[in-house]
Amino acid sequence: MAALNETRNATVLASIASQGLVLKSGGSGKVTVTAAKGDTAIGVAAAESSRDAAGALEGDGVGTVAVYPLSGIVYLKYGATADLNFGDPVYVLDSGAGKVTGDIQTNAKLLGYYFGASGTDLADGDLIPVACGRWA
Repeated sequence: MAALNETRNATVLASIASQGLVLKSGGSGKVTVTAAKGDTAIGVAAAESSRDAAGALEGDGVGTVAVYPLSGIVYLKYGATADLNFGDPVYVLDSGAGKVTGDIQTNAKLLGYYFGASGTDLADGDLIPVACGRWA
């Protein structure tokens, strides 16, 4: 259950002008370009962000962009009932019998970043798309 070259659409915080730009979570399920060497990258823009009817790049929570994960998307078993937003960190669930959570717990290890739709009702046992990799 891995998709190594699969893109996911994400809402943008500000317009993305080019493919190949490194992206980070901008909060609330939105992505934005990295701005400093300390930023935690979650993916790469596969193209520029969407355009409006006049041809201008869309941004500010309206536009979307296709995002490649930095590694591959793996479907993991969710062990909570709380919702996740695109780009949220995903951790090993404490005493979760192999499941994952978006809530950091004591000694929780980061597995990757949620690459699913923001605001989706997630339940315990759902398979969720996670961009997994080596995170510092």
